[in-house]
Amino acid sequence: MAKYLKVNAGPVAGDGIDTLIAIDQIAGITSVTNAANVTTITIQMANPKSTGTYVIAVPGVTGAASQNTTSAIREKDATDAINDALTANPGGVVSTLGAVPALFQVPAAQGPGGSDGKGPGGRTVVTTAATFAQYTTCIYTP
Repeated sequence: MAKYLKVNAGPVAGDGIDTLIAIDQIAGITSVTNAANVTTITIQMANPKSTGTYVIAVPGVTGAASQNTTSAIREKDATDAINDALTANPGGVVSTLGAVPALFQVPAAQGPGGSDGKGPGGRTVVTTAATFAQYTTCIYTP
């Protein structure tokens, strides 16, 4: 496990600051919620000298009809991203919190395929590429 979790966001949206969170001081992930089209991850810190919380926000897409995206899916994606980052880069110094999917890729409708020239013929054509949301803020509150 790395020593620091890097979040590509600072206290103000678009400030260009990367936030480093000491992984050995994380007491737990207290909540991952999705409301008003923003997913928030709350990390509780525990340190003999200070305690506090980090709240990380990432915009999301909820209820997109073609995507069947729900709050539960967004929360799972954010949870997976943070768990992956916490367990990545063993022995390293920094592990970066990966992006959360905003929209999934959409494949074309599949036809019969084959050598008759109809359909994609064994390949999957993607009509809409996947997109990923960028973290907007990472705010520490003592």
